[in-house]
Amino acid sequence: MLLRLLRIPLDFLTVTGAFLGAYGWRSHPEWIPFVDLPAPQLLPFTHFLSFSLQAAFLTILILAWERMYRFQSIRLKTELRKLFTGMGAAFTLIIIYFFLFGITFFSRFILGVAFLAALLLMVLHRLLLRYIQRLCWKRGIGNRRMLFIGQGSLLQELAQTWQQDPAFEIIGRLAAERRSVPLGELKILGTYTEIEQIVKNKKIDEILQVGNVSQSDEIVEFCQLNHVEYRFVPNMLEVQRTNTEIDFIKDIPLITLRSAAIDNWGRVVKRSVDVFSASLGLVLLSPLFLVIALGVKLNDPGPIFYRSQRVSRNKTFWMFKFRTMIVNADKLKSQLIEHNHRKGPLFKIGNDPRVTRFGRFLRRTTLDELPQLWNVLQGDLSLVGPRAHLPEEVAQYEKHHRRVLAIKAGVTGLPQISGRSRLDFEKEVKLDVYYIENWSLWMDIKIIFRTLGVMLEGE
Repeated sequence: MLLRLLRIPLDFLTVTGAFLGAYGWRSHPEWIPFVDLPAPQLLPFTHFLSFSLQAAFLTILILAWERMYRFQSIRLKTELRKLFTGMGAAFTLIIIYFFLFGITFFSRFILGVAFLAALLLMVLHRLLLRYIQRLCWKRGIGNRRMLFIGQGSLLQELAQTWQQDPAFEIIGRLAAERRSVPLGELKILGTYTEIEQIVKNKKIDEILQVGNVSQSDEIVEFCQLNHVEYRFVPNMLEVQRTNTEIDFIKDIPLITLRSAAIDNWGRVVKRSVDVFSASLGLVLLSPLFLVIALGVKLNDPGPIFYRSQRVSRNKTFWMFKFRTMIVNADKLKSQLIEHNHRKGPLFKIGNDPRVTRFGRFLRRTTLDELPQLWNVLQGDLSLVGPRAHLPEEVAQYEKHHRRVLAIKAGVTGLPQISGRSRLDFEKEVKLDVYYIENWSLWMDIKIIFRTLGVMLEGE
């Protein structure tokens, strides 16, 4: 992953350096042998440096649009083709920029030299990174451990192809039953029902299914919940249309089914936004924290914060809130369980007698949730995601409910801006699953602003 991340700063430095090198070369015509060039009329160096940085940033954006920085392995031929088209698009936009704004103090020589130099250097450093990565793979560093599922000649053909790729370590396969296999065929490690134990013990990163398997639904669900990359050779009429990527191995269509739309760079971006926003929020809202803390203490003696164990991505953590109930509220829950008005595993009653007067205000305005910014900073929560529920509530989930555990829980989410506790649990799950499958940064931004609106309206 680190080597793939390095492509971004290296590309940025390459484009910037190519422009500055071409500028220095054109500024000294005597450096160019056998060519009689007139004295240049160029942009001042400080202006040109600013332009070079902007051009490098534009190039990075276009290459990112071409998915050049994804974490998954990409064939060299495909990468070089995308690199050439992306660089061509970036430099075309640069030419259009100068034409539209009528900037005359610019040299076509600089543009041509910068394009060729940047392209050449990008190819060279990519080849170098690939060489370093292969050395790491040969030493067992960073290999992807792959498990096959199914049987037949097609599975054996794909296994032989992957065994030649140093990026992967083929661990074995699962089959309908344990049996001995002919010499040269992939070893059977267990049956389909043993997938959980084998994936855990063998530390599997990816699963490839070939052909129809009776437990396909369970296998897909297991991979999604445990963040194991799942690929399959599809029946094209049954292909899921969301969160999939299609590739070809020897003209065989191969589908990669992602556990969520939030993957790879999505996680990096989402976590970066979480850290920045939570840090800023804790600093800016610190005076409000003091006011709320004083109100909690004056209204009811006891601790200011309420700590509750919750579940996020199948892991438990301590979630913090401003205390809105009397001190022994949890002990009284069993006496009120018969008044629960929500369908499903969640507990909710109207006019809960355990809630303090100040606590009702905090709940109505959602201000009691503010301490969860600390959970966001710690990495337990995200700003936006499915609701973090109690372990005893998660234990009552039906199989399809566990889909919401595929990503990190959030402080707010689609259900929180779509009715909150007025929604039944099934509707809440459907909204969370929709978010998981259709996530985008823009969706997060809209949910956050809608949440602020709900808080201000006191709904």
